[in-house]
Amino acid sequence: MILKNSWYSAIEQRTSRRAYKKQRIEIKKVTQIKNLIAMFNEESELNIQFVENGDLFLSGFKASYGLISGTPSLIALVGDANDQDLKRKAGYFGEFIVLECVSLGLGTCWISGTYNREECMKSIQLKENETLVCVIAIGNVLQNKTVKELLISQFGKGKQSFNELLAEKDCTPPLWVANGIEAARVSPSAVNGKPIAYRYKKEQLSIYIAKKNHDAEEIDLGISMAHFQLGALQGRKEGTWLKVENGYIFQ
Repeated sequence: MILKNSWYSAIEQRTSRRAYKKQRIEIKKVTQIKNLIAMFNEESELNIQFVENGDLFLSGFKASYGLISGTPSLIALVGDANDQDLKRKAGYFGEFIVLECVSLGLGTCWISGTYNREECMKSIQLKENETLVCVIAIGNVLQNKTVKELLISQFGKGKQSFNELLAEKDCTPPLWVANGIEAARVSPSAVNGKPIAYRYKKEQLSIYIAKKNHDAEEIDLGISMAHFQLGALQGRKEGTWLKVENGYIFQ
């Protein structure tokens, strides 16, 4: 996978948006998103899908401790239910799609909680043994948040400190680790649970789940890994995640 500089720039711009315009996404942008989805599906063996009329399943339903309004589209994160790594991959590749959407000027919101799951599943293609992990709302939004969005966003305030996220270290971390942690600090998390932690010991960076988070901690893990990888690249460290017995290491 070739990481885009625009994805790193989108990290600071990204914020959960729940009020969407009654306006469909431009065809050019939809095509760009679908092309990225196709590339990720081939690489990950997921079956991520774009659903144009996401408002049928989102509007009026409580999602991510807030109501979704307007006419958003959605990204359905689908994969093999027997894949033990399914949720992490959904978070990892899903967050890169989020950052692509943000770089295109669109609003986004991760939704792993309440939405009309049954109706949504009628509008996607599920192969044998596949399941729907969660969805991401995407669409056109106003430049500034609505009053309702501002009120809801207060529940998500309070980023982890650098030392809280890098919970274990045996020396001052190099620039690429510091940049990666800073990028991971602003990654979204289900109900702001912040279940992820990092350690840097013996010149090895690893990530692990530190606590449960409403059964979404593995999704959060993948999202955080995506942010860290983009931040590390800004510190001139090209690397990838490798699964080991007790989690994942970055090398």
